[in-house]
Amino acid sequence: MILRRTAVINAAGRGTRMGQSRPKCLTPILGRLLVEWQLLTLSTFEEVVVVVGYQAQDVIAAVSKLRSDAVFVTNSEFGSTGTAASLSLALEHARFPVVSIDGDLLVHPNDLLVLTQSAVPSIGVSEIQSLAPVLVSARCNAAGLLEAIAFHHGEPPLPDALTKEWTGLVTISPKVHTVRGTGHVYQMIRTLLPCPAIHVRCREIDYPEEVPAMEEWLRDLIDQGTVHG
Repeated sequence: MILRRTAVINAAGRGTRMGQSRPKCLTPILGRLLVEWQLLTLSTFEEVVVVVGYQAQDVIAAVSKLRSDAVFVTNSEFGSTGTAASLSLALEHARFPVVSIDGDLLVHPNDLLVLTQSAVPSIGVSEIQSLAPVLVSARCNAAGLLEAIAFHHGEPPLPDALTKEWTGLVTISPKVHTVRGTGHVYQMIRTLLPCPAIHVRCREIDYPEEVPAMEEWLRDLIDQGTVHG
């Protein structure tokens, strides 16, 4: 089944917190590059747009091995802008509703499908598991569905609300939502709240010490037959 959706991989940054001289999407994970695992998960998306910047040619080469039809967009100001700038550029090239994923994230394929098929806009949330998370205040709406109402980074979440971690995942319709930005994506999409918050199982790497947890989690998915390496 081909999904008439555009997957945007934001892979322009340096990944300085990893302490390595390569983008985080090129981090080796269980014998493959992280971006290769992402592309396997995104194989049913009709369109893939990858935003490149730091070591752009290396990222392009890695992606092209698995996705020869990928569209590459360059964020030439990757050193002075945030992920919102990359996503804003990608939205100008997307032909379908967008699922935006950061280049340091692996998502359970089943949960990614649920997010993709949910109302647009939606965001992906998880239980708190990262070392430096962006938090989401959420509540159950009248239909009993989880709804994101606010983002928090460095400030306390709202009282009497459920607290989740934002995974960086967001769905946007480029033809409907005119949000754009140059800083953080959560700042850019605040005007889209409230919106559905879809719980996803995932792992992210911002720091080297998070790599073993991602590898263990991915190994379990491979053993279960959920992901094929």
